[in-house]
Amino acid sequence: AERLALATEAARLRTEREALRRDEEEWHARINAFEIEKQAAAEKELRTSQLIAHCESEIARLSHVDVFADVFCISTNGAFGTINGMRLGRLPGIAVEWAEINAALGQVALLLHTVARAHQFSFSAYALLPMGSFS
Repeated sequence: AERLALATEAARLRTEREALRRDEEEWHARINAFEIEKQAAAEKELRTSQLIAHCESEIARLSHVDVFADVFCISTNGAFGTINGMRLGRLPGIAVEWAEINAALGQVALLLHTVARAHQFSFSAYALLPMGSFS
């Protein structure tokens, strides 16, 4: 009788031990899954912060770029004013082709149109139609 009680108790304890072992494995699996999820979230946060830092540096770099100076190179060539290397006008002793003058004036029209749009300015009496050398 006592042997039977001990065998029953041993079987119950083995079953309980097996159940505890399964519970422990489940908990370890949950902990591992949580750790993997936590690591993925940390990596995503790192990538996001690196992207934000990169975007901020690009914004800082681009804020110093002068688009108008890059697109419209205004200068002089002797007695002539130039825009993008094209002369604006003629002199009695220096013949400048009308095609060059028209192209330069087209660039001036485009510059004026672009600056007006950038500053939300509209002309009341005139309409700018930047069309290259046909402006």
